[in-house]
Amino acid sequence: AIGRAADDGAAKLSQAIQAHDPTAQVAAPERSPVSGMYLTSIDGVSGYASADGRYFIVGDMLDLASRSNVTEDWRRTTRRSLLQKAEPGEAILFAPAKPKHTIIVFTDIDCPYCRKLHGELAELQARGIAVRYMAFPRSGPNTKAWRTMAAVWCSSDRRDALTRATRGDSVVAASSCGDTVIAKHYALGQQLGVPGTPMIVLSDGTSLGGYLPPDKLLPALEARAADQ
Repeated sequence: AIGRAADDGAAKLSQAIQAHDPTAQVAAPERSPVSGMYLTSIDGVSGYASADGRYFIVGDMLDLASRSNVTEDWRRTTRRSLLQKAEPGEAILFAPAKPKHTIIVFTDIDCPYCRKLHGELAELQARGIAVRYMAFPRSGPNTKAWRTMAAVWCSSDRRDALTRATRGDSVVAASSCGDTVIAKHYALGQQLGVPGTPMIVLSDGTSLGGYLPPDKLLPALEARAADQ
């Protein structure tokens, strides 16, 4: 198992990486099973760095003895920790009366597959699946999508506003509307390494990847629940 690297080498490694790229977001390095290599992520991309911070190998490490993906186990733990930074009230929740499963979806109102997923909410809820939406406007800050999503999150009826914005309707922001939540979700998405939208994750840090139709999403959720 990988433990937190409390030695000076981990701290020096972060500093060494940022010496090459001062703007890089570097996750706290952890010792890997391979001597001299540390598991970390740079700008949301996970991989293995040499102890001197000069070399970075992008990719997953497999433990052939246990048949486990060491890197994905680390990513899952990291995602779980990051997702805990988001308060429940910051998400826009669509849930059936008695949810059996809950998915967290990083969404963008301009994303075609986000619109497809949103159009299938009734089918998801009929299968007992609740959806917690987080904002991830791919175009970034100070763009039309960013401002629209800020207006959605500021709305008195955020679920209706998100539905209207997702189908392309105009959503007007209140004069006092801010983008604090959007900025927070966007930063979380970057740290999580969101490759595109929609990105579906679970509260335990498991990533289910992108869009899945209801008939495939439910078995994936049931299989994950059975593994726990």
